[in-house]
Amino acid sequence: MNFDDMKKIWDEQNSETLYAINEDALHRSITGKKKAASKRIDFVERTIMGINGVMAIVLFIDALNDPHYWDFFGSAILAYTVIYIFFTRRRRIKAENTFDNSMLGELDHAIANTQSIVKFAYFMFVGYLLPFSIFYFLKFVVRGAPPEKWVFIMVMFLISIFLVIWDRKAKHIPRKRELEKLRAKLVED
Repeated sequence: MNFDDMKKIWDEQNSETLYAINEDALHRSITGKKKAASKRIDFVERTIMGINGVMAIVLFIDALNDPHYWDFFGSAILAYTVIYIFFTRRRRIKAENTFDNSMLGELDHAIANTQSIVKFAYFMFVGYLLPFSIFYFLKFVVRGAPPEKWVFIMVMFLISIFLVIWDRKAKHIPRKRELEKLRAKLVED
């Protein structure tokens, strides 16, 4: 149930518009939003850590079989992202215990998890896709690569960067604003 969709009641005595709030339905809605935000950030963190961890191992093994510093460097970038995500995840989970066990506390929890997703999307661009784009560009310049490989990698990175930025702007930031509006309405009343 959305806050704006609550039933209006006309108070004829004071000529004021009042709202009847079904607190149980509102609380269930907020709890659902909190759980959904927690599931989203948990899934994203675990998935990226898993993918990057496997790829770091694969690149490292590949580098051992055909020693070249480029593959070691690529493996190190991926390992760094796994470690970074692991520690930010631990800090986020530890902070989850600081929220009140109330409707407003759960809403703050949902806002914090949604903010974590927004920050994570920014990290994916700045701390992951951008360094890897530069890494592959330099690797191709130094070691050489056929034109079709250049085009393929460049197109894949551009699509990835577009999707990360679009996902952040189209989904996560509006979701966070919606939760913040709901919080502002609850606090003002």
